Amino acid sequence: MEIFDGYLFSKLDCIGSKSEGPKYFLQYFDYKEDVVMKQVHLWEEDPDLHRFLNRKVTIEGKLSSSGIFYDKISEYKPRREFTGESKLEIVLKTGTDILWINKMPGEAKPSECMDLAMLVQWPFRSIWRGQCPTTQIYDFWVEYSGIPMWRWSDGKVFAEVITPVSIPGGSEFHEFAEIWKINPDDIVSEGIYTARALFVASRQEVTKDFEIRFAH
Repeated sequence: MEIFDGYLFSKLDCIGSKSEGPKYFLQYFDYKEDVVMKQVHLWEEDPDLHRFLNRKVTIEGKLSSSGIFYDKISEYKPRREFTGESKLEIVLKTGTDILWINKMPGEAKPSECMDLAMLVQWPFRSIWRGQCPTTQIYDFWVEYSGIPMWRWSDGKVFAEVITPVSIPGGSEFHEFAEIWKINPDDIVSEGIYTARALFVASRQEVTKDFEIRFAH
């Protein structure tokens, strides 16, 4: 189920034919438009849509190549996404659920790596807008037993300027990715480790556990 905000209007369709009747459109607040599929015959007015004509509305439904198939229509009321209080959908992915570290004695131990990716989504037909106090937009770090052992931002310098961040709405996730480069000698314990990610613009933090095992 998706949420669509905009202005509902209609045009006359199939003019001069037996199917002549209103065709409904939703104009989003970024001026784009989609057809809203009515649930009556082509020549009929859809009563659920028609009573909201020429008004700002919120539509719950699904978007297809034909248009929006609605389940519910209501009067538009500014929701928290326009005040910055609503939450983005954020997921943290690690390159593996089990990371094997080479602890073979007498062997040179090359660095290991783990991919970290934060996926950010704004599931509304609008644009999420926020800002960061510096040019740092995100951060990643890894903990073991609650103790941080690596942080991506350590040693980096970020300009002290307010940085606007926008996430277009829809079903697409926006990815922010980095790599944890690991010196095997720094890993002294097997067990469950926790990866964490912070999206600075919304101050949202997500975590994911993974396991480290030693190859002896």
